[in-house]
Amino acid sequence: MWFPGGNSISENVGPKHLINKKTVAKRAENMLWHKLPKSIYFRRGSLPIALDEVITDGHKRALIVTDRFLFNNGYADQITSVLKAAGVETEVFFEVEADPTLTIVRKGADRRTPLNQT
Repeated sequence: MWFPGGNSISENVGPKHLINKKTVAKRAENMLWHKLPKSIYFRRGSLPIALDEVITDGHKRALIVTDRFLFNNGYADQITSVLKAAGVETEVFFEVEADPTLTIVRKGADRRTPLNQT
């Protein structure tokens, strides 16, 4: 009884592919991981639900990342007032620009680091 090779290729099939020979991919050792939060809220009216989750999960500190326009127009104040009323220590990083440079990203990351140290 003949069993097909079951190989998958990314080029046109030719005579060399008709030989029943397995191809094994080499595993990359430098894997990168990106951890995401368990919930991401993005629809209109979802802010109270998201803030309630932050509070009920027992978080004690929050870093709010926004741009200067939203900060100057008081949108960050809506979030910080709710969190402060619940006893959550807040800090706002408002230097984000459209297409931020790596320097701005590092500034934001530096603001986050002290939150993890205590």
